Amino acid sequence: MATIINSVAFENFYNYYGSYDHNEYKFKLGVNIVNADNNMGKSKFYNGFMWLFRDQVYDSDIKAFTDANESLVRMASGKAKAEDNKFKVGFRVIFSNDNIVYTVEKYALFKDTDGELGHSESQLSIMETKNNADNPILDRSEQQDILNRVFIPLALRNYALLQGESMDRLVDLSQKKALSDTIDTLAGISVLKGICEASKKLAKRAEDLYQIKDSENSENDTAKQRDKDKRNRTQQLIENAETEIEAANDEISAAKIRKEQLEAYISNSSKRIEIRSQLDQNRISINNEKEKIRKIEQSITGMIFDEENPLLLMGLTDELDAFDERREKHIGELAQMNNDNTLVIMLPEGSPDTSSLERMLKNEVCEVCGQPAAMHSEAWNHIKMILDRPKKISTTRNDFGHFYGALQKTASSYSRNIPKIESKIESVKEQLDRAKDNLNELETRHEEILTQLNNAGGNADNSEFNDKAIISDYDTVNTTISTKEREISSKQSMIATWTDSLNAIMRKLASYKKNYAIQKYEDFAIMMKTIDDVIRQTKDDIFDRTIDSLAKEANEKYKALTKGNQVSGGQLRFVRDHDIVNVSIRDVQNGEITGLGTGFQRMKQLAIVMAIISSKIGDEKKFDYPFISDAPFSEFGPNFIINFFEVAPSVFSQSIILIKELYDPNAGDYLTSHGRKILQEMKNGDIPGTFYVNVIEEKADSTGLITSHKCYKY
Repeated sequence: MATIINSVAFENFYNYYGSYDHNEYKFKLGVNIVNADNNMGKSKFYNGFMWLFRDQVYDSDIKAFTDANESLVRMASGKAKAEDNKFKVGFRVIFSNDNIVYTVEKYALFKDTDGELGHSESQLSIMETKNNADNPILDRSEQQDILNRVFIPLALRNYALLQGESMDRLVDLSQKKALSDTIDTLAGISVLKGICEASKKLAKRAEDLYQIKDSENSENDTAKQRDKDKRNRTQQLIENAETEIEAANDEISAAKIRKEQLEAYISNSSKRIEIRSQLDQNRISINNEKEKIRKIEQSITGMIFDEENPLLLMGLTDELDAFDERREKHIGELAQMNNDNTLVIMLPEGSPDTSSLERMLKNEVCEVCGQPAAMHSEAWNHIKMILDRPKKISTTRNDFGHFYGALQKTASSYSRNIPKIESKIESVKEQLDRAKDNLNELETRHEEILTQLNNAGGNADNSEFNDKAIISDYDTVNTTISTKEREISSKQSMIATWTDSLNAIMRKLASYKKNYAIQKYEDFAIMMKTIDDVIRQTKDDIFDRTIDSLAKEANEKYKALTKGNQVSGGQLRFVRDHDIVNVSIRDVQNGEITGLGTGFQRMKQLAIVMAIISSKIGDEKKFDYPFISDAPFSEFGPNFIINFFEVAPSVFSQSIILIKELYDPNAGDYLTSHGRKILQEMKNGDIPGTFYVNVIEEKADSTGLITSHKCYKY
């Protein structure tokens, strides 16, 4: 009978402020989604199970698990600590198994005494409800037995409780026996292996008993005893050789796995060298562009106070006309008239200034001598030459006294430059924007090159030296494989020779006359050996059929999980080497596919686990315990996520998925378009399960933070 979680509730647990009733999630068979943005309680939800099963919680500040009893104050709601003198911090889960309901609570009591907050140790409470009768479980060992055997067995915890990157634990394909161990655990092969071990021990004990009785009967028969000793020595030689062959086969299997990994690297070694060269050039370009930006930004301060064209005067264009009007009025007041009505101009010190010269050219009269200066005449050209004369550029910078003194005396000299300030600022801005755009393109290209390098089997830190080491490793594993294969062949030849000798000895021993009592022991030993051979062969046959079924199921699940992607994920290929199973992703020509993204790799692992469960011994081809995962889809695209929710109910009797990828804080319903699609499929009955969304009704710091939830589908 499967274990099903009926509800999960929190009381003053992190940001889940309030009682269990306020923070209760009711679940059922199928997919149960808790959709929440960052810092809205996903990891805190998962921490409830960690507290219950491991007495630990995940501390996001140090990114590690810590002892729960040392973290109880941090686990308590900030609002409860600020407002309540006495409260409980608790996690409660209600689950059913075989028509029995269990209410499990982990909690600690808090009390504020004279301004100091204290608390009890973590406590565990379990209530068993059967036939409407409640029975509290008080014995600690019985409580642990319910958690470790009935709720989620210890052997299955690694597959039932997953958090983020720990999805890689599903099947650690880097370990040569990991897949075989996973098959043993999830598909029930370990039961068969246990039977094989028992039958082997029984056969050995029957043979040993026969040998003891036979030796007792033939102590006075020197020739027979000599033949028996020879038989025992030969059997020992064969057993030792078989053990050495098994060890050599293990080394060959490990070497072959390593060889496949290295072949993917070696095939891309020259490509990696080329990519690294591109990466180096890209780094140089990025550094050059950063230096260019630095110089442009550094020059802006100088331009603000530049004496010839200070950006500080930006926006004074409209003041030029007012300045000219006041200047002309001032000059008019100082002017005296000659008898012939010509002006006598009293220009200020430093004249003629820029403004006066421009006015002279415009009015075609020299204000210094009062003589006419027709356009393009010698006098007019002379005035223009003075206007266009080179200016002496001061090297003084940021001298405010000098700057404003010069401004008061020669303000009109800036009249030609002020209108140019905006265009100059725009020019500098365009230069800076171009440089920043170039930098963004280079940094984007940097990430693209790193992706290419990663897909080619490299990373930013390794170098050509690593490729040489890879080639050396490749030569080593090839040498190991060929050496061990020769060693196995030699041992097998020796075993064949020893077996012939053993058969001859056995025929000779059989010719000795035995009494009836000894014959019974021998017959029993032969019978147990036959049974052991049959059981071992049965185990191998079932294992082979399981692998065949696994390959079929895994590819079906892998195809379903990766559908809708533009990149083909290939096919999963399973190869059994003794009791070790290796898996790789192959193309249509049976070549290994490498460089697939993390999403594909995790989907491969998930497909294998789903397939193993679907290939398990027995009629119920499902995982009989809750599958609980916190943020498992950080590397998955929308297609992967939707595919998982469609496939999961056929494999996991119940799954509880804590996810943020379906959350949109700007949407009225807090859902992305993909979230709405999954919710609609649930409402249509295509995906069984429940759908919750965590919300924070009012923004607040930790002392006022309250996380609540909305139930969209139950």
